[in-house]
Amino acid sequence: MEQGRSEKSAEPPKVSRLGIIRSKKAIAAFIAFACLLVATVILVALAATGTIGANDASDEFVTEKELASDVSMPGPGSTPTSDASESTSSASAKPSVTPSVVNSVANPHGIPLRIMALGASIVKGETSPGYLGFRKPMRDELVDLGFTVNMVGSVRLGDFIDNDVEAYGGKKILEMLEYAKEAVPKTLPNLFVINLGTNNLLQNKDVDKVGQQMKELIDYLLTASSKSTVVMSTMLTNKVPDKEPIVLDMNKQYRDMMKDFDAHQKPVVLAEMHPSEGGSEVPTVDDIGPDGSHPTVEGYEMMARIFVKAIQEAEEKGFLRKAVDNGIPEDGDAERTG
Repeated sequence: MEQGRSEKSAEPPKVSRLGIIRSKKAIAAFIAFACLLVATVILVALAATGTIGANDASDEFVTEKELASDVSMPGPGSTPTSDASESTSSASAKPSVTPSVVNSVANPHGIPLRIMALGASIVKGETSPGYLGFRKPMRDELVDLGFTVNMVGSVRLGDFIDNDVEAYGGKKILEMLEYAKEAVPKTLPNLFVINLGTNNLLQNKDVDKVGQQMKELIDYLLTASSKSTVVMSTMLTNKVPDKEPIVLDMNKQYRDMMKDFDAHQKPVVLAEMHPSEGGSEVPTVDDIGPDGSHPTVEGYEMMARIFVKAIQEAEEKGFLRKAVDNGIPEDGDAERTG
């Protein structure tokens, strides 16, 4: 009997089935919690590095600063390098960046302006301090807009660096045509800025033919410099007695002439300088000086703004073309300050 009891007491204790089940559930719960914790850590790490979690808008909106870092920024008129081409390809891979957006940021004004201001004493800037006239403020505004500018002509006049001009006091339209025939082939501008007719008015010479004569001048300019665009202004209001009615008729001739240029799609733009057309920012009699014909300083500055708007219109119409490469630098200031 004692031997039987000893053998029976040596058997291992039996573990209940319920205890085993509870142990397995605890282990499973611990493993699940550990997996969840690891997954959470991984997700947080990925989000912190930007691998995931980016807002969809980040693929649909690229700032100008980002474009600048992706695209080499050539100056106006310059040719992008191979590095810029590769960067542009990289930028274009982003679905929201169209070529037009890239180009507008990289180079807003790709055509350098080689400008010949052509005319008489108003184009010279007579009566304005330092002969700045409209030329200096016009050039400054164009540069501020991002254009590269070189003023050209046979005469240097004005207290500013890039002051070349083709203008002679007292000259009428056909007389300036003869000067143009000498100067234009040497410089080949791609933009002419013209104000002419006041001396025809004051000398009472061919006032009924100014439209025809201006057309002859402009046709010559477009032919002699084949890459050129012409911005021609109407005449300013005039305070000399009995001259204003004639101004109105002369300006009508200019506007009628423009209809012919428009019909033939020639690169000519009219810069409206007379208040009779209802413009709110054109010189009025208050902006004409005591001699009755030349603008005040404010009047010249208004002319500059009108010419700039007309040049922008020419650009929008696709008229501007790169000037012929004849050795003339693109930047007139840089040419002289070197």
